[in-house]
Amino acid sequence: MHIQIKNITLNYQEAGTGRPVYFIHGNGLNLSSQYQLYDHLFDDSFRRIYLDLPGMGESEADLSITTTNDMLDVIMAFIDTLTPHQDIILFGHSYGAYMCLGLMDRWKNRITGAYLTCPVVEGEYSERNREPLEQKIEERVTVQADADYYDEYLATTAVINQQTWERYREQIVPGIKQADKTFMKELRRDASVYYQFRCEDVIDIGDDTALHVVVSKQDTVVGYKDQLSFFNNEPNATVTLVANAGHNPMIEEKELIQSLAAVFIMHLK
Repeated sequence: MHIQIKNITLNYQEAGTGRPVYFIHGNGLNLSSQYQLYDHLFDDSFRRIYLDLPGMGESEADLSITTTNDMLDVIMAFIDTLTPHQDIILFGHSYGAYMCLGLMDRWKNRITGAYLTCPVVEGEYSERNREPLEQKIEERVTVQADADYYDEYLATTAVINQQTWERYREQIVPGIKQADKTFMKELRRDASVYYQFRCEDVIDIGDDTALHVVVSKQDTVVGYKDQLSFFNNEPNATVTLVANAGHNPMIEEKELIQSLAAVFIMHLK
């Protein structure tokens, strides 16, 4: 489905009725990466809304979006158009999880719960405590389709085998192919100084927001130590540290990510 928000055409998909749940994918991915992973875990008492961020998936790129704060304003306008004044639940990965933190800061007690995987908490790439990969190569991988993306898979994946490569192709590669490269580069300009929220140092999450955060011990993109420090003072935060995974733990530990999400959803009912 398509909708005009702030003169930008956004693509989204939804299913179910009832309590609204918004899914915000990672930078350079698309909504299918979240839909494939989570949708079957819900019953129709939840209204699941999956958004393609501007410049990604099938949503329009708009170069008037020059900062992460601009991106957040579009997301907020989208949510307020579909579910005005309603309490909401959030799912987010990486940059999408960073957007969720921005929403929690802006709307405090309107967010009843959030399930975040590998969230950005430090916008500037050079300031992050990132981790090295200690790869476990379990078998020789047969690479045929999407061979151009194999190096990116190797750069972010801890467990190398045919299954994790095929998952990467299914969940990650389609979004990379669709993303508007000019727009993505603009968002990252000047050493990512505009990729950072203005409120990053003072993000305040509502006391009643239930949080489950999953981080990976071998995350080469955002790390995990900054996240442990960030969420340590949140009274309602549960943090899971996954040992054998990189920046996309749903690739190496798909069943674990889904089972943790299922428990999170059960506690929302």
